[in-house]
Amino acid sequence: MNILLWILRILLAFWNLVGGSYTAFHYEQLKAPWLNDSPPVLWIVISLLQILFALGLVMPGTDKRWPKLTFISAVYLVLNSLLGLALFAQYAGFPGMLWGVVPALLSAFVAYGGRVRKTS
Repeated sequence: MNILLWILRILLAFWNLVGGSYTAFHYEQLKAPWLNDSPPVLWIVISLLQILFALGLVMPGTDKRWPKLTFISAVYLVLNSLLGLALFAQYAGFPGMLWGVVPALLSAFVAYGGRVRKTS
């Protein structure tokens, strides 16, 4: 179980690092008409938080000072994915939502797996 959790942490960290950095640095290319209501700074902050919490998935494995950081990071990434799904569904419809559902479910599994392992 520990190996599976580490593989998922690394894959999710890579997924969120790439997604967050692409969103932060290519905001104008990704900008859809429904994003006109929100300021660009908001999307840049959300994507930088995504990068920060993606690093939080793997950093506790290298440094034992923050054992709960993996759980907190995974929970944030679940919430971030669900927020993205809600916005996407509201403005763009259902197609393409699988790209947000799978990482949200995997992040929830990492959060649950890390929490159960720590308590038992």
